Amino acid sequence: MHDNPMDVMRMALHRAKVAVRNYAEYARIATQPEIRELFHYLAEEEKKHVKLLTDEIEKETHQEM
Repeated sequence: MHDNPMDVMRMALHRAKVAVRNYAEYARIATQPEIRELFHYLAEEEKKHVKLLTDEIEKETHQEM
């Protein structure tokens, strides 16, 4: 169990980055255009999560200083 919100955000950021890589790879190897498009979409959504979490972590880190 994580002790504080920053740990949870860092864990979520790591998982979102892994999801981006996985979805991008699945899109690359997909043979059906519809499936490829779905994985591209999911990768883009996860990129939004990466940005949101990165921004929030940076904001929290600078507040602590």
